Amino acid sequence: MGVFGRAATVAGAVRTSRGRHPLGQRIAAVPPMLRDAFTGRWSGAPRGRLLAGLAGLVYVISPLDFLPEILLGPFGLGDDLAIAAVAVAALLTSAEEWLDRAASSTVPPASPSAASAEVIPGVVLDRH
Repeated sequence: MGVFGRAATVAGAVRTSRGRHPLGQRIAAVPPMLRDAFTGRWSGAPRGRLLAGLAGLVYVISPLDFLPEILLGPFGLGDDLAIAAVAVAALLTSAEEWLDRAASSTVPPASPSAASAEVIPGVVLDRH
């Protein structure tokens, strides 16, 4: 299979991926998911997987390349396509988990004093 065939395969796999949430919703969830993962709001975040996905995207975008296209022609795109596919899969899988977590968490309605209270699991500290 040629480079363009591989690219079409990766694009088709992403486009037709079946998850519990629609593809557009998973893609839109990536930025807030990353924010929650790295600010500590998502305590069970797979940070290694997220870092690997981000590193893969940075590699694909960066001008540095292990197998440069200028020397290897279309064969040099193979490593970029493989890394892009793994990076996108890692981020979309994590987004699926984040969306599942967000859907299963129930947030109680805000009370009038909620703005002045800090909630810690099992403890409410009123700051008045």
